[in-house]
Amino acid sequence: MAVYRREKAPREESHQREGGKGMRPVDYAAFVDRTKQFAGKPTDEQRSITLYGLVSEIGSLVAAVKKRILSEGGEGPHWDQPNDEIKEELGDSFWYCYSAAHVMNGGYVDILADNIGALRTEMSGSDDRAHMIEQSLDPANRKGFLEGAATFQHANGYTFDDYQRLAYKTARTDGRVLLEVCLALLWQHGAELLRTMLPATEVALHTNVANRRATVILGGIAWHLSAIASLYHLSLDDVVASNCEKVQFRSVRGTPTTLHDAGRDAKEQFPRQFDVAFVRIGPQKSRMYFDGKPLGDDLTDNYYEDDGYRFHDAIHLAFIGHLGWSPVVRGLMKRKRKSRDDRVDEVEDGGRAKVVEELVIKAIHTEGDRQAKAAGRCVVGTPTRLFPERTLINFKLLKMLRTYVDGLEVAKNTFWEWEDAIFDGCDMFFQLSNEKQGTVHIDLERRTLSFSPTVCPAVQGINVGLGMGSAQLSAEASDTTLGPAEREWAKRENRCAETAAAKRATLDALGLDPNSAELWSEIEVRLGAGNIVYIKTAKSVQQRAWKLKAVDYKIAFSRDADRISCTATAIADIQDMAT
Repeated sequence: MAVYRREKAPREESHQREGGKGMRPVDYAAFVDRTKQFAGKPTDEQRSITLYGLVSEIGSLVAAVKKRILSEGGEGPHWDQPNDEIKEELGDSFWYCYSAAHVMNGGYVDILADNIGALRTEMSGSDDRAHMIEQSLDPANRKGFLEGAATFQHANGYTFDDYQRLAYKTARTDGRVLLEVCLALLWQHGAELLRTMLPATEVALHTNVANRRATVILGGIAWHLSAIASLYHLSLDDVVASNCEKVQFRSVRGTPTTLHDAGRDAKEQFPRQFDVAFVRIGPQKSRMYFDGKPLGDDLTDNYYEDDGYRFHDAIHLAFIGHLGWSPVVRGLMKRKRKSRDDRVDEVEDGGRAKVVEELVIKAIHTEGDRQAKAAGRCVVGTPTRLFPERTLINFKLLKMLRTYVDGLEVAKNTFWEWEDAIFDGCDMFFQLSNEKQGTVHIDLERRTLSFSPTVCPAVQGINVGLGMGSAQLSAEASDTTLGPAEREWAKRENRCAETAAAKRATLDALGLDPNSAELWSEIEVRLGAGNIVYIKTAKSVQQRAWKLKAVDYKIAFSRDADRISCTATAIADIQDMAT
């Protein structure tokens, strides 16, 4: 016969939310239904997603509890001290529990009220099971539960904490014993749910797991999740409220955070629209240009292999585009906020904030690389797209980054803004790693970033080459000088002849054969407004540009009746010619 044990009751005050307001299950169920990203899929697929998701989250909860007990000194008297991971896994389990209830029943079912009703019926019976339960419960708790269950609000008025307090009165053990019971039975309940997906023959052959209604099983899961929350002195209202916050960062987007340098002089603000060109100046060596001048030191990977980490500055730029924050780039641009005696320059734009930013980027890169390797997405010699899907940017990472920046202005930014910054920053990083050069355009007004593989750093330097080229206007659309990407762009902009002429002129400026079909494939040209030209070189053309130390090009056009001519100048940075 089981004997009631009382080691340490859950703290009642932990079940009270600030201001006396709690989370109603009916509201949470509606929230879960609104935030299902798989709502448009067939019902059978939705059921598979919810059941596998729930069982997976139960496994994650077990792992979190194990880690707390075995790895964090939890074997002693403080085993019941909660941590964020356990709280988060409880919330995720509840989300899938309610999602499964909705999918498997075709609509909202009050699984908590149903569970209270089932417990009341079970405890009020006269069979051996009811007698065993009565003998194992504290009489006062049994009496309190039956009285509370008789008047429990089956309608919409009760909260998760109301359920938690009442349900815990039916716990037949306590402390570590109850925790182990909960973990074991959560696994068992998960097996019962997955059993509903078996074909009839397998169900008939395997009878060691019970066949019960899904609502009953889900109610049992909710009871054991609630009991674990009680053992860790967690309010169930707080658990589901935190889960709502976590889910909302991806599904609910509001107004972007006000830019942190708003209200400052223009010279102390990030430009609201600007380009940064990443120019390849040698093997595994690049340089950033902003406003015609180098932005910081030349970039290398600082690693034995070419892993492309020199392009991680693209993530700094994404921080500007989506968070309005980058003490590193602000310093390089010489736009530190020094005009007021408010310590912003020291705290927000100083060395400590820069170290934090680099730590944040390293954490993002490390987690993205870890995930890619675990998923088998890494191919030797090929750049890897970190976080190719937004869902891979997990809440745990975002919360960790938030702790890194605690006390800085960027801590005001929302989780969804961080997600955007990471996603777009890794995209820019990947494209730069692929192309080995490119231009990143940042639009702070629209909070967007875009990429082009060509560069035009607008350098005011030294002429190192002059060339001429021309193209016939009548055959511009079919000019074989242009590659597929160039032709598509040039046709769209109605600049085929100009692009072909500029391409020949640039090759000539580098001292190369402007009529070589082989060299045409090693240079890509795109024209900007006026006489601005964006260039990407490869192979022998790139080698020639490096030899001349050419980093930029200027062009000019002239026309006659049937041809367009271009003059191109290759330009080197003054600092390179001085060495």
